[in-house]
Amino acid sequence: MMRRRPSRPSVVGLFARSDVLLEAARVLRAEHACEMEILSPVPLHGADEVLGSRPSPVRYYTLAGALLGFAGGWALTAGSALHYPLIVGGKPLVSLTPFGVIVYVCTILFGALFTVAGLLLHAGLPRFRIAPGHDARLTGNRFGVQLFAGRERLEALADRLLELGAEEVRYVEG
Repeated sequence: MMRRRPSRPSVVGLFARSDVLLEAARVLRAEHACEMEILSPVPLHGADEVLGSRPSPVRYYTLAGALLGFAGGWALTAGSALHYPLIVGGKPLVSLTPFGVIVYVCTILFGALFTVAGLLLHAGLPRFRIAPGHDARLTGNRFGVQLFAGRERLEALADRLLELGAEEVRYVEG
């Protein structure tokens, strides 16, 4: 989960196994070492707890889209019935049963569209440049942790990563 951020100096530690990476991240987090990101080719269960991530705000986009779709679908059906009245058999102009289908479809459609828009917005997509510190092995068979700190602390953090089981440590200039 890499977000757009200003370029800063960092150090990336590469790990062969995800459990070693998560344990190293737990230790670094407990030591309040610095800000970190976990880089992985697959979803890692437990990474959110290690990083202390908050719940995703995308659910609010879904709610907003669904409410907008509900209101828009209801306004579309009721408005057209009231604007062009067609009285058939003494039935009411605005009826819940036939309009409910259109309102339901608009609710689902707008909720889904807003969800995708919120996901793209909060994921920082599309990305046109590869993030600093990216290594091609991180999309295949290696796991990584990127630690952001001032230049004076990077040497100590690199040594600490090697102590915690990193196979390789690389410096990334910001």
